[in-house]
Amino acid sequence: MRTQHHPATAIRAGRLFAMLFCAGIAVAEVSAQVAAPTKAEAPYVPTPTSIVDRMLTLAGVGPGDYVIDLGSGDGRLVTTAVTKYRARGGTGFEIDGALVKLANDNAAKAGVADRVKFVERDLFVADVGEATVVTLYLMPGMLGRVEDKLAKELKPGTRVISHDYPLPSWTPVDIVKFETDEKVPISGTTRTQLLLYRVPAKR
Repeated sequence: MRTQHHPATAIRAGRLFAMLFCAGIAVAEVSAQVAAPTKAEAPYVPTPTSIVDRMLTLAGVGPGDYVIDLGSGDGRLVTTAVTKYRARGGTGFEIDGALVKLANDNAAKAGVADRVKFVERDLFVADVGEATVVTLYLMPGMLGRVEDKLAKELKPGTRVISHDYPLPSWTPVDIVKFETDEKVPISGTTRTQLLLYRVPAKR
């Protein structure tokens, strides 16, 4: 049996559909905005040189490695991986365009611009698949999404080093804790921990 609808009812239904459709677009746009980290969520805090060395040493970076730094700042970590630890190359992803320019300039001055690059990009849409080592110094609230991204995009066994903050569900294979006065201007404390992970096997 077919029912007949009054024209006014059809008009109201059409208007309601249009309102819901527009609301859906608005929600999607807000969700997209929330997904991308802001400078407030991921403020630039330079990693002291001594800690850069400890991170790269803990990761065992060497000639066979390609290092990706998420939130690369002035580029010191990736550039050091190539110049001092002889990594074959690396990329840094950073949302601040001025820092990206500074990092690329620093790589050129160090003579490694042919092997190192820095890109202005939201880390959640960055391609990290080439990495054999990923380095992080990110706020804890971001690390759940970061962990999910790395699990999907990296090969099992890829090394991940997180400065200070643990990934929420992975178990570190090594943790190094130490004190350094260089952390005081950054965090107000001398305490530092570096956590080494290996990407787990795909489920």
